[in-house]
Order: sequence, then structure tokens, then C-alpha cells
Amino acid sequence: MKILYGVCGEGFGHSSRALVLADYLEKKGHEVVILTYGQAYKVLKKRFKCFKVSGLHLIFEKSVLKKRKTLNYNLRNFMRNFYRWKKFDKLMRKFNPDLCISDMEPIVPVLRNWYKKPMICFDNQHRLTNLNLKVPDKYLADFLLAKSVVETFVKKADYFVITSFSKNKIKKKFRKNTFVISPPIREEVKKIRLKAKYGDKILVYLTKKDRHRIKVLKSINEEFVVYGYDKNKKKGNLEFKTREHFLEDLRDCKAIISTAGFTLISESSYLKKPYFALPLKGQFEQTLNALLLKESGFGEYCEDLTKKDLENFLGNLEGYKRKLKSYKLSSEELFKVFEKILIRIKK
Repeated sequence: MKILYGVCGEGFGHSSRALVLADYLEKKGHEVVILTYGQAYKVLKKRFKCFKVSGLHLIFEKSVLKKRKTLNYNLRNFMRNFYRWKKFDKLMRKFNPDLCISDMEPIVPVLRNWYKKPMICFDNQHRLTNLNLKVPDKYLADFLLAKSVVETFVKKADYFVITSFSKNKIKKKFRKNTFVISPPIREEVKKIRLKAKYGDKILVYLTKKDRHRIKVLKSINEEFVVYGYDKNKKKGNLEFKTREHFLEDLRDCKAIISTAGFTLISESSYLKKPYFALPLKGQFEQTLNALLLKESGFGEYCEDLTKKDLENFLGNLEGYKRKLKSYKLSSEELFKVFEKILIRIKK
């Protein structure tokens, strides 16, 4: 089959998923063209045929999502694609895909409607629309806003494949065409699992520089390896490192402190590492990840890091490790589900 695969370019989670799925599809003899932008384009163009577009981005200031600025920027950016519509038409007519896949990328769903192609929606964001979730009242407004955004991107698809480290039940109206699967894990992370251990240090990954959080870490009697500052430097109980050392520290750390990104939480659960989540304010997807992380018993979260919160987390590492020990993640589940769906679509 010829497959047009739209991948959100914001962050590394979407491209990590695409690396796993697109590689599998090509090995099965399918021809894949990836439509993407941003960080995902930089990662995926090295390995696959890619078609670059103007994509959507989230704008943060001091770790807080600026919703109005994000909306205004993306409306202007998204409209740029329509000035090059002839290129999209040429792509669809020349490549003529048999199937479209969208991972929170809004152009491919439009193309599939216009050219009447079947589509699989493959992401973790449709947890908000297709699954039964318990959302605390204080997050209800953010939940409804995030849900409407997801529905704007992809409201209809022939099939939904949703990745989740927490197996919530599927809503009744979606049960016939929705599959909930374990998160796909990168090959690099699979390779380090057999050698994974609980060392003495705690891995800290901060996507935004934050003086307050660094101050809290300094006040704790533990050794921290800090990523996100793009430097190699030792300062007291903090050791700052650059990206190339990340996998070995992920393998050897005794716990992780980071934002509530889906991919890192999934990988930490796979490696059985307790996780302390710091969800980015205003981004409900991260809040949901943090809520489900706590509900699963794999870790804890807080929005404003305090010494007390962190000490409570570190004092309960053995409890989180017991919960993680019973967690079963099937790395083959993704491939089995896609094989089943592709057979249905061919028929």
C-alpha cells in the first residue's frame, strides 16, 4: 500500500512514534511518505521520504502556555499552506495514497476528505475524545478546550489507534473502531532495558530553564543529573549534561523528574523508573498525563515544585517501584493492531 503519514512537528513524542510505525510499515513492503514540519521534520527526513509543510506550534512563556498568542500564530501559519495548494494536489495525484494516517497533524485529514481516502488516526491525544476519563473540576475548562482542539484536528476517521500507559475504557460509540494500545518504545530504549538499574542519581529533564526548580534541587540531599541547559558542568549536587549522555543516565537513574510529556513517562514506565511530573501550565494533555501517572501509582506530580513535594516523592520510591514491577507493556501490540486494521481496509 501507499501511505501518506501526517506527523505533528511539535516536540519529539510524535516523531518517536513515527520512527517506530513508519519503519515497521516499510519493512512490511508499504511505501510511506511523511508530511510534517518542525522538530519532527529534522528527525524524520534522515530516514524517510518527507514532505515539509507549515505546521502548528505551542507558544510558552515561563513554562506557561500562552493560548491567545498560540492561536493567533497558528491561524497565520496554517493559512500559508493554502497558498501552496497546487503542491498538495500534485502530491496526492502523483503519489495517490491508498491510506492516510494522522498523528495530530491537521492537513492530512483535509486531504483525505478531499480525495476520499481511508484514514487511521494514531496518537495519544484522542484519549480526550474516545475514552472515559475522570477529570477533577478544577481542570474541567482546560479539558473541554483541549478536547475541542483535538476534535478540530481529527473528528472523523475510519479507525482510531490510541496509545496510553493507562488503559481507560473506550466510550460506547467508539468501541467498533477504536483500539487502545501500549505506547511504542524506541529501539534505543529497548536496547538499554536489559542493562537498566537503579543507581544513585536522579535524572532531571527540563524543557525550559527555571531558577526556582534549580533552587529546590540544590536544597535536597540527593545527586541530580540535569538536562535542558545544553552544557556540561558540575555545581554542588547538580551535574548538568548535554543530550548525548541522556540514554545512559535514563538507564542508570533511580528516578526521573521532568515535565509530563507522554513519551518520557511511557519510557520511564517501560524501564520501571518512578516519575515526578511537572506539567506545563495551560497544556491539558500534560495535566492528563500527570493525573494518570498518579492514578497508576507510578509516581507523583505537582504544578509548582516545592521541597516538601519532592521529599515526599523520594520517600516513597519503593512504593512506586512495586507498582511499576507489575506493569506490563507489549511492544508488539502496535504492529498486531495495525496488521488487523490494514487487512480490514484492503477488504
